Amino acid sequence: MKRDWLLYLVIFSLALNLGTIGTLAYWRLQEQPTFWRTEPPPPPTPWRELWNSLGLSPSQRRALRSCLPEHHRQVRTLRLAMAQKRQELFALIKQEPENWAAVQGKIGEIKEVQGRLEEELVGLLLKIKKQLTPEQKAAFLGLLEKKLLHFMGGPFPAGHHPGRRCEKDGRHGPGGPPARPTDQSP
Repeated sequence: MKRDWLLYLVIFSLALNLGTIGTLAYWRLQEQPTFWRTEPPPPPTPWRELWNSLGLSPSQRRALRSCLPEHHRQVRTLRLAMAQKRQELFALIKQEPENWAAVQGKIGEIKEVQGRLEEELVGLLLKIKKQLTPEQKAAFLGLLEKKLLHFMGGPFPAGHHPGRRCEKDGRHGPGGPPARPTDQSP
């Protein structure tokens, strides 16, 4: 009697393990869902292609071209600074024992450099926008929005942008915090 029980337990365990392994193998062999795919970002639009798509006049091209060398110098400097800060962060991570306060400080420095890099890019975009006609501005902003949506994972339904509440039902869109239950107690 005791041996029968042990035999059934072993058979059940084997069946459970085989089922788990089979399920994992099936999932592994299947195509990954689209939200797990990591597609490479589109290549940056070359300036010449951007200028041609906007139909810039020669004077607009000259004005915009004059902004680029300084922008490229600033971006290069900021990227080098960020690379240096990341190396310093990695050195802090490797230390034994870890100094969490120093790690947080280095992360803050990296965030500051990233913020300056973002400011530099937006500054260039605003300089470009100032040089454009209303029709060119609309086309330029459309191109930027298209690029931005690609990096965000695609267009979202109206009112359901990441982290923003929908005016219709008050829910958050993808990436936003989940709805919290309300306490209805008297």
